[in-house]
Amino acid sequence: MTEAADGIPLSERARFGELARIFARHGLGGLASQMGLAPSLPTRSGEPVAPMRVVALLSDLGPVAIKLGQLLATRGDLLGPDWVTALSVLQDQAPALPFEQIEPELVASLGAPVDEVFARFDPVPIAAASIAQVYGAALPDGTEVVVKVRRPGIASRVDADLRLLRRLARLAERRSPELRRLKIDELLRFFAESLSQEMDLSAEAAACEGIGSFLETLGVRTPRFFWDYVGRRVNVQERLEGVSVRDIVRARDEVADAAAVAHAYADAVLRMIIFHGRFHADPHPGNVFVLPSRDIAFIDFGATGTLTPARRSELVTLVLAIAGDNPGAVAGVLMTWSGDNSVDVGTLQRALEGLIGRFRGAVLKQIELSEIFSDVFILLRQYRLALPPDLALLLRTLLTAEGLVRTLDPEFDIATRAMPIARELARERISPAELKRGGRRLAAGLGRLAAASPDLVGLVEKVARTGVIPVEVSPARPSGARLSVQQDDVMAAGLLVAGAVLLDQQPQTGIMLWGLSAVSFAWRRLRRQ
Repeated sequence: MTEAADGIPLSERARFGELARIFARHGLGGLASQMGLAPSLPTRSGEPVAPMRVVALLSDLGPVAIKLGQLLATRGDLLGPDWVTALSVLQDQAPALPFEQIEPELVASLGAPVDEVFARFDPVPIAAASIAQVYGAALPDGTEVVVKVRRPGIASRVDADLRLLRRLARLAERRSPELRRLKIDELLRFFAESLSQEMDLSAEAAACEGIGSFLETLGVRTPRFFWDYVGRRVNVQERLEGVSVRDIVRARDEVADAAAVAHAYADAVLRMIIFHGRFHADPHPGNVFVLPSRDIAFIDFGATGTLTPARRSELVTLVLAIAGDNPGAVAGVLMTWSGDNSVDVGTLQRALEGLIGRFRGAVLKQIELSEIFSDVFILLRQYRLALPPDLALLLRTLLTAEGLVRTLDPEFDIATRAMPIARELARERISPAELKRGGRRLAAGLGRLAAASPDLVGLVEKVARTGVIPVEVSPARPSGARLSVQQDDVMAAGLLVAGAVLLDQQPQTGIMLWGLSAVSFAWRRLRRQ
């Protein structure tokens, strides 16, 4: 591809020129120049870039820009509250295309005329967004369904805009150290992956079924998909009849069981994240319904998130560091996430000491997640640190959930609700069954130790079989003697607890720590004999 001296392919220079004119129309010519779109264009009245002006610009640029703005609205670690507030108003809405333009796409995807597949099809869309339009229909057996159809030509447009966006980001980063701090390249890779999933309507169906099978165990419904009519450009799913939680929020004072809805919803969101590891990443009130059975249901799995075992381990480390009043460990996690080791660690630790001190001794019910995250985001921006995109998505999901449940039930505390779930996870990970499995995996690694200490293998086997650590209590000491705890015993107990915490996140490490604790207990036992 032939490129001009400034690195822009000649085939794309016309589009760059069009973008520069759109920037200038919104009074953002200076920003266009800073990003490398145009050599020199003025910013209206010499004013700094105004958030609402950028929002209007993104709306004018089209679907990819709108979705990027929505993603940036979740990045309080990168942008100040005025920007986050402004970008949050961006809505993924688009004028509906006439059905005559949608029908060829639908027929090609179904492989048959519409009237052969559906007993009824309503040509007026239920909703119209930038990627797809949604219609109501009925199958020949009378089942009410929702039909989602991708807009014709949207795939090529999204691909072209993403390509231009990446090139534009590289130009901007070369010109602005501040933009380099935002890690635009990493952000755009995550954005492209998310957008690719949303473009593939079969991916939504697969995500819904995968997460839905877990939610079903909690009594939470998700729509059933009809896989004979599911593809990249179309999906057909069961239409769930119920009351949108958005309507319940509007009429909260008139709904007697709003608090019950809040509890069921929060429980589902927290368990998706903590136990399942994959979760609905956009659980806003429009995507949650209360069915006539009073069960809740989630729809629209176009946006999902994943909490990997490694990331879960990091979060456990962070929570333990905060609970243990250890700002140094908190700083270490934040720096690991940002990948930046140039920060003044001492200054960051002192700032974290103040942050942790604000919540020290506070009752969980008095603390809002949004308040904590807001303070953390201020620190991240101040020290030019950035969160990984997947973690930012998780935090957005939690904040969305907290905002909804507090609206439904002002007395509800999502942090307190998480505690029994976390304890349940801990019990599951240190159950006798888990210990047995851990013991079997550990056996091979202890083979060589068996020759040196046969009693050790018996001890480990007993721990794996019963889930109980045998502890011997010394005979009673003479009256007035002081009971002392040996450092070896404390270390062994610490290894045991650490192994329990890490078993789910890092199984090999957790099992190893359990093995070390068993070795420590056995060594103490042999020494006492």
